[in-house]
Amino acid sequence: MRRTTVALTRFERNLNAQTGIALLAVLWAVTLLGLVALALTNSVQAEIRTATYRKEATQAYFLACGGVEAAILGIAYPLPENPDNPPFWTWQQGQREGSVPFQSGRARLEIVNESGKLDLNAASRRQLIRFFEVGGVEPVAARQLVAAILHWRGPVQPDDPEAGSLDEYYQRGSVRPRHAPFQSVEEVLNVRGMSREIFFGTVEVSREGVVRPQRGLGQDLTVATSLTQVNVNYASEFVLRSLPEMSPELARAIIQERARAPFKSLEDIGRRTALSLPDEALPFLATGEGKTYSIVSVGELAGSRVQRAVRAVLQIDPQGIPRHRVVAWYDDYSSD
Repeated sequence: MRRTTVALTRFERNLNAQTGIALLAVLWAVTLLGLVALALTNSVQAEIRTATYRKEATQAYFLACGGVEAAILGIAYPLPENPDNPPFWTWQQGQREGSVPFQSGRARLEIVNESGKLDLNAASRRQLIRFFEVGGVEPVAARQLVAAILHWRGPVQPDDPEAGSLDEYYQRGSVRPRHAPFQSVEEVLNVRGMSREIFFGTVEVSREGVVRPQRGLGQDLTVATSLTQVNVNYASEFVLRSLPEMSPELARAIIQERARAPFKSLEDIGRRTALSLPDEALPFLATGEGKTYSIVSVGELAGSRVQRAVRAVLQIDPQGIPRHRVVAWYDDYSSD
């Protein structure tokens, strides 16, 4: 009887041990399945977030495109005033900013006539130097950059003291100065001293982690006007301050006042700002519209932080059929 009891006790111990091992294996299997399920859940959530972002980004992109179409409609095909049937969005000459409402969001617009920019082919040495200095380029570097710009756009000058060093610089690279007017604004990136940071801008991060985009000066340059004059209703502060004897106070006053309504004439500036335009700056200012516009449209989807920006360069021919032509289009444009 005792032997039977001892055998039974051993059997129970073995059974308990096997049961414990089996239970441990089950626990490990359940844990493993839980980890797999968690990984799968995270993967699914990541895919959902990616798909949601792509969907919202696509919607924001087409909102931005719709903003460009609305701008073209307002600029090239203005509708007559009709109080009984007002348009969903209006634009007037000199208006730089606007917002086009849509059912699913809006498009924020910045419309700049190219006449408000500094023409690379027409601006004087003095204008260009002041422009780059106001834009943050060191004085010595600004003068060297302007000398390189004049060398690139002008005919060969054997007696130019800078010509030798510039030609030697270009010979070491893959580009050669055209000694002819710039055909595009981006061509100036080939000029010695012009960096992508100067042209496109940079981003600075403060000690507090605040991101501050620095405006690129390429946004204020053009090759579309062939004029030394700039349109006071569209010119940026950098462009205005590049004009002879233009003070920072007057430039800021012009920008603040034109936000209320565009200036109709140069005399209008003095009346509305209570500041006198310097005589030296008068020959370089105008209020007439050119035929080329730069349109930046930022699509913003309601309830979403996703934005998309596009830029279009538009030429207007009031006598032509059709009356407009999109000469350049930039997807995923940086609006900062």
